[in-house]
Amino acid sequence: MPEIQLDLDIDGMTCSACQSFVEKTLRSQPGVSQASVNLMLNRATVRFDPALVSAAQLRQAVEDTGYGATLPSPRQSVLAAEEQRDARLQAEYLSLRRQALPTVALGFLLMAVMPFAGHNQPAWVWTQFLLATTVLLLPGRPFFARASAALLRRRADMNVLIALGASAAWLVSTASALFPHSFHSRGFLPQVYFEAVVFIIGLVLLGKMLEARAKRQTSLALRQLASLQPNTATILRNGQHIQIPTTDLAHGDQLIVRPGDRLPADGIVTSGQSAVDESLLTGESLPVEKAPGSRVFGGTTNHHGALVVTVDRLGAESALEQIIRLLRDAQTEKAPVQALADRLSAIFVPSVVALASLTALYWFFLGGADPLRAIVIAISVLVISCPCAMGLAVPAAILAATGHAARQGILIRGGPALERLAAATVVVLDKTGTITTGQPQLLSVSEPQHEILRLAASLESLSEHPLARAIVAAARDRGLPLLPVSRFLALPGIGVEGILEGRPYSLRAGSAPGAVDLFSASLLLGTLTLADSIKPDAPAAVAKLRSQGLRVLMLTGDSLSAALPIAQQAGIDQVIAGVKPDAKLAAIAELQSQGHIVVMVGDGLNDAPALEQADAGIAIATGAGIAIEAGDVALLRPGLDPVPDTIALARRAMRIIHQNLGWAFAYNLLGIPIAALGWLNPAWAAAAMAFSSLSVVTNSLRLR
Repeated sequence: MPEIQLDLDIDGMTCSACQSFVEKTLRSQPGVSQASVNLMLNRATVRFDPALVSAAQLRQAVEDTGYGATLPSPRQSVLAAEEQRDARLQAEYLSLRRQALPTVALGFLLMAVMPFAGHNQPAWVWTQFLLATTVLLLPGRPFFARASAALLRRRADMNVLIALGASAAWLVSTASALFPHSFHSRGFLPQVYFEAVVFIIGLVLLGKMLEARAKRQTSLALRQLASLQPNTATILRNGQHIQIPTTDLAHGDQLIVRPGDRLPADGIVTSGQSAVDESLLTGESLPVEKAPGSRVFGGTTNHHGALVVTVDRLGAESALEQIIRLLRDAQTEKAPVQALADRLSAIFVPSVVALASLTALYWFFLGGADPLRAIVIAISVLVISCPCAMGLAVPAAILAATGHAARQGILIRGGPALERLAAATVVVLDKTGTITTGQPQLLSVSEPQHEILRLAASLESLSEHPLARAIVAAARDRGLPLLPVSRFLALPGIGVEGILEGRPYSLRAGSAPGAVDLFSASLLLGTLTLADSIKPDAPAAVAKLRSQGLRVLMLTGDSLSAALPIAQQAGIDQVIAGVKPDAKLAAIAELQSQGHIVVMVGDGLNDAPALEQADAGIAIATGAGIAIEAGDVALLRPGLDPVPDTIALARRAMRIIHQNLGWAFAYNLLGIPIAALGWLNPAWAAAAMAFSSLSVVTNSLRLR
């Protein structure tokens, strides 16, 4: 039985230790070949053999660890799933806001009143006790519940550090309030740190609130795409215009699309003419003209004319759903650079707890501090060490980068693709359909032009060859009447022949590239020259790639004589010509053997082997074929300009990822010693910890 892929929404994850634990749990299940957990998305993506384990068993395995897991509805579309996820994130943000802002405000109030109330005045001490206890029992309760669940299952995460830090501060302060004379009799000054308890809980909640808000910002592209599909559709049924929910549409329904309407589904235009804005799907800003026979896509916006559209793709078949699915899958795939952070996070929390304990022992036995002071220093170590920033460093940047790319009509398949694109040294471009339009055009006709063109077009009128269509189109553009052809015969690889007005004619490939010779019997009457036209943005795109320090070459199955003029126009000075698909693969492998990181750009059809062989494949897709499997990137808008933009974005993303990881590691390397030296109050440690996570996410948002 083939493997299947399952997405699980995970509740309760707060740091990289949680992420690693859930991932390890899923990977340990029988039949699971791959599991990836994304802290930013709160989602696990699992590939498994359904003969060995079921989706329900995987969900139960996660729930047995103390986290929540939700299976997708079998009838739920990816659009609906993303809308629900966004609603959950918004609800989470609002809930955290209701808890964080009052708690932080209370902390500042306690600090402001303290100089006037007297730090150790009994009435003020017990007021602080009541307020701090309320904070622990209400907004702080989830931390203790999750920490207890984690410890019962012999694991440790951020919640353990927060719960230990806050409860230790509360216990020390409560002991000082209850037994001040006992402390005095032993030569210690009783101190209360109830404001630190409030600040620890409040600032951690504030950091989580800002983090939840940032998660919604990083997933902006998914929200925008998910909101494109209208909720209702107008269809023509029994001669009447009927409005129905979009979810009730069926194949073959006739959609009535008025000016300004969003299309509710993919289909073919059966009547009407208009221009349709496809920018949010393809990144192309100019509206696309539509006429009977044109394909249109759900989520795009009709402009000035009314259209009647026959629905032919729904649900997972639709372009919009495929784009969202590709983007969502890309955002859950981990970059290799995250491996170090994952390995460290697995041992980080236990190590911090051990370090905090050693810190308290050092200060008490060797540092000459009283037990309260030693415990407070250990609390600061616990609080400042929370590994949130490490867990967010890579996925936050990947989400922001892939989301930004999607809004530009560029689908990047996750972190590994970004990493390989950023490291590229060579870009290999296919010719036909990549550098060129793939649509031959008539360049010249020998004299007498009109007669030669009329005869050639008449002969080619029954052929489906691209060159034939170009000749016929040129004759029609000039208004030349075509002659009826009889006894037509197509000769593959040679040409065509037939009878016009009782005389035999034939078209044969000429000696020059793109030349076609017209014969009557064996007499040469004239020559037509055709050529594929270069895409307008190709020279500028090649120049951009070269300015990025990349070596650019052309790889084509055409002859060298046909390829060189195109290469010269595009500004490419190295051409590998006359290669079939298998030889293209070998050419890519040869470049890789020389130590190059190769990016291959092709149309995703005959270039599929080369796209797969390359370190990173960029497939030029169309709206009708966006679910292209070959390649790491799918370009949904025409032209080559997105290629250098994609590589530039990948390089920026990797810089941001390295900055994030550097900040996360440096923060702990510097923060923990500062706290251990006793230079950091627990409240400031909480603020620094929240700032660390926020800075990583904010830095990633620069990619948007």
